[in-house]
Amino acid sequence: MLTFHPTLPVVVVIVGALALALCAWQLAVARGRRLAWTRRALLVLLAIAMAFRPALPGGEVPTASVQARVFVLIDSSQSVAAEDWAGEPRLTGMRADVVAIARAFAGADISVITFDSQASLRVPLTDDGSAVIEMVRALRPEIAQQSRGTSIAAAHDLLRTELERSEAADPASPAIVLYLGDGEHTAEEEPQSFGDLAGLVDRGLVLGYGTEAGGRMRISSFDPAEQQRYVQDPAGGDAVSRIDEGRLRGIAEQLGVSYLHREPGLPIEDALAPMAALDAEAALDRTEEARLEIAWALGIPIALLLAWEGLSLARSLRTTRAILPKEARR
Repeated sequence: MLTFHPTLPVVVVIVGALALALCAWQLAVARGRRLAWTRRALLVLLAIAMAFRPALPGGEVPTASVQARVFVLIDSSQSVAAEDWAGEPRLTGMRADVVAIARAFAGADISVITFDSQASLRVPLTDDGSAVIEMVRALRPEIAQQSRGTSIAAAHDLLRTELERSEAADPASPAIVLYLGDGEHTAEEEPQSFGDLAGLVDRGLVLGYGTEAGGRMRISSFDPAEQQRYVQDPAGGDAVSRIDEGRLRGIAEQLGVSYLHREPGLPIEDALAPMAALDAEAALDRTEEARLEIAWALGIPIALLLAWEGLSLARSLRTTRAILPKEARR
């Protein structure tokens, strides 16, 4: 069943009603252009629907309140596509663990930073666990053609900025850092140390994904045909990505937190619960329904209608120019 969570509902309703009234008026008086105004009315309706943020039930998240600032760092480089998570990509395990993190730290302010050849703030600090779950479900590895080599410390500077900014705004809440990666460092320069951030971090975990045997990686690409192929080793054959636990343990030591190797079928809740319980204000067994927003899907028909509108406008301009006298065209 659809649910709605509108942004500025009064403004949306007023502006939407005025726009629809204009379309209805033009449909009544501009009889030769009814198709165009029907198209515009549909655009308005779709835009209103998008503004009301429709969503489907997306599982459950606890309603308990945890007073903490939680920073989740996720490796999104090509190597997380390595198929050594029980035959599935490592990213499958990462997604499941981030969902568990969002549930364990329900009520806390959670931020998500992804890193590959560069770091990106995907989710600013928010107490909306469903936003974190929705983001990680949509996460894909970096497009192979865009990769310029990955540093395991690519998120260092962005993490420092977010830690310092959030501490200034809320110094009473502890900072928890959860680093999810495989430790594979492909950048030319040595990775920056996280040691200077240890004083800003109260606790956390470094979570390692992958195996020593490694796994092949399907190509991350915009081209569906390319997505069925595997990354090739310059020396020949399929490239294989392997976990580097030495580097992951090094990051954990620098941050002053523990390292945990993740494997399919091993629950992570036992590792998260003690950290969450230190700052919990209520039991973590009450849940509420999470929202899986689908407003993005409305962007597809909106884009098609806008393209149609643009083509129609271009044809009108060409027709107008053709019938104008030569002097008026200059």
